[in-house]
Amino acid sequence: MTRTVARLILAMLLLPATGAVFLVLFLALVPTNGPPRVGRLLAMWSALYVFVGAYWVMLWRDMVPWNRRRVTLTALGTVLSLAGGAAVAVGCLAIDRRLPPPIAVLIGGGTVPITWVLATVLLWRETAAERLGRLTAHGMPVLACPLCGYNLAGLTEARCPECGASFTLEQIVLARPRPGPQPAEL
Repeated sequence: MTRTVARLILAMLLLPATGAVFLVLFLALVPTNGPPRVGRLLAMWSALYVFVGAYWVMLWRDMVPWNRRRVTLTALGTVLSLAGGAAVAVGCLAIDRRLPPPIAVLIGGGTVPITWVLATVLLWRETAAERLGRLTAHGMPVLACPLCGYNLAGLTEARCPECGASFTLEQIVLARPRPGPQPAEL
């Protein structure tokens, strides 16, 4: 099994692992007699967020090219995810004033890890420049699909197996990314 396949399987296991951690934390922090207190639920969610964040960062840390922009945007995504969770909880209370606050905290808190993981997937994607640098660093020819960016090196026909588009050889060569500054096209 390749490292990438193992990482993808571990990424899929984040959901059931988070569910198990949630259950353990809920049983440990929420009393069985009476409704749970908001403070205990916030402590439970905080511990769960630490688990999800640590799991996800540890899983992808050496595959993501970290730079100042990516770290800053990840921090911003974290803040926005937390604010979004609070907004969902407040929105639940505004929609139904009879809703107990602990239920609103449970609902709002559940949105945070979902939006944070989604944000990191979008923010941590490899850019075209990073992909070009990675491929050329290994000495691979860079022939990418002009539509989706799929690496066409080694194929026997000019049809992209990813998006299905077909091209002439000239179109592929002209669309080939070139390192360094390029003249402006008129």
